[in-house]
Amino acid sequence: MVGQLGRIPYERYFETSVVPEPGVPMHSYAYLRRLTFDVLETSPVWDTHAHLGRDRDGRSLGLDDLLRDLDEYHVDGTVVFAFDDPDQGVDFRVPNERVWAAYEQAPDRLIPFMRLNPNGPWQPEYRRCLDCGHRGIKLHPRAQDFPLGSPAAREVFGQAAADGLPVLVHTGYGTGAVSTELAAIARELPDLLLILGHSTFVDMPRAVAVLAAYPNIYFETSVVGAYDLFEVLDTIGPFRVLYGSDLPYASSANSLHELAVMANIVGVEAAHFADLFGGNLLRLLGRG
Repeated sequence: MVGQLGRIPYERYFETSVVPEPGVPMHSYAYLRRLTFDVLETSPVWDTHAHLGRDRDGRSLGLDDLLRDLDEYHVDGTVVFAFDDPDQGVDFRVPNERVWAAYEQAPDRLIPFMRLNPNGPWQPEYRRCLDCGHRGIKLHPRAQDFPLGSPAAREVFGQAAADGLPVLVHTGYGTGAVSTELAAIARELPDLLLILGHSTFVDMPRAVAVLAAYPNIYFETSVVGAYDLFEVLDTIGPFRVLYGSDLPYASSANSLHELAVMANIVGVEAAHFADLFGGNLLRLLGRG
């Protein structure tokens, strides 16, 4: 288990399995293959967190660049959803349509999630996307300015639970200590599949202590710091952890390497690396 104050135990800093062989660059595919016990060659590798389109902050990512990044490290595909798009309107219909259009161009590589704003008239857009074939929902409480425990947000969670759709919630920068609210949602809606984007790192180490008991909560690993990622892997275990990159805010290269290194330091068994890097996500979506 994690050492005092969530620190990585001293002896784990000397885990020689994460040291590359002489002449092998740390960010090379050869090094990553060894770290992951060849999972990238033998098992489906799927990213849980990537954006398409453009954001109010000036970032953007198109389909060609997304696929190019995935291909560089043999990632089979990714969940995709809209940015905080300047064309979102009151219901995200325009960016959701763009995500669906990208999916139609690469249906074997993308899993489309709809993005919703609980503060707006979300129900018609939810129904339209559900009928179209979107496989989940993305919510961003900071960008759309709503508390997770608000009646509007809980209505979205309840509808998703009723329809069997997973909900990926931003729990990174700007959200604060939300573990208690998340626990209440998971407890009230045991059929809801709740994916914590960025693994609630802003509320660590408290988050894993509060949320570990809820089997319907999954921890997604994008842009999570090393200490916090160690804590998630060590406390939650490999079966409720989902690989994510947060493209384009991080890269497949950095995200894959960080999770692989920390899984080795924690001591995750080689047989479970396929779960971390795609198997858990595919099973959650009924594809594994």
